[in-house]
Amino acid sequence: MTWCAICLRKERGFGFSPRTTGYRDLQDSKFCSMNCLNLYAALFRKGNGMVDLTDFERASIHSCLKPLGECVAEIGMDKPLSAYSKEQVLTLIEVIVTAYQDAMRKGSPEVPF
Repeated sequence: MTWCAICLRKERGFGFSPRTTGYRDLQDSKFCSMNCLNLYAALFRKGNGMVDLTDFERASIHSCLKPLGECVAEIGMDKPLSAYSKEQVLTLIEVIVTAYQDAMRKGSPEVPF
């Protein structure tokens, strides 16, 4: 199974081959959607790659704080993470991943589409 190079969801047949752009030493990348493919292509064209976080990625991470806080408040602020049930941990992860993916898909001035 391969994973989307942007959001790490299961890839769904969208791909990017840097070999066609002259970068023969880079491997092909797979994506879950055209949105993630377009985001990767825009970052690739700008030369940012995916090694260091861009301001946009960092902002997308910060956008997870409010949904994360709301989820923790619903579970109980005084409850340590080690006391969360499996379902509560999975819900917390889902909230964070969904918020990050939503922020990434909204785009930014860094991504011109």
